[in-house]
Amino acid sequence: MIQRAQSIWLLIAAASAFATYTLPLYSGHLQDNSVRKFLISDSFLLFPLVSGMGALALVCIFLFKNRKLQFRLCIIGILAAIAVIILEYYKVTAFKSANNFQSGSYQFGSLIPFVVVLFFYLAGKGIYKDDRLVKSMDRLR
Repeated sequence: MIQRAQSIWLLIAAASAFATYTLPLYSGHLQDNSVRKFLISDSFLLFPLVSGMGALALVCIFLFKNRKLQFRLCIIGILAAIAVIILEYYKVTAFKSANNFQSGSYQFGSLIPFVVVLFFYLAGKGIYKDDRLVKSMDRLR
């Protein structure tokens, strides 16, 4: 299980998803020079989606005997991460318009779903290679 590279990629994807909770997505300066930050926990839709994405990566690690299901769940993880990116953009846009910021910028937490997509992709690629290797070994018997 841990010898496989895709297990490491899935573990990093889960850690990245769970790290999103502590990092702000957007930080803006109000008219009175105070700073307001938007976190994942501020959205009731983003919070369960990101936690589900992290849990999905952890579940995929332990499905190493069922590579087809593991590959399909990696694809679902990629789609969930893309949904988080899109939803994150809309929630931050609504947050910006509701608070009337003087200036602001996206923070490091908003980039993490892109990293999660990358690690789910790398894990899926490794799972696919393993599946091809097992099938080629079965043909040789």
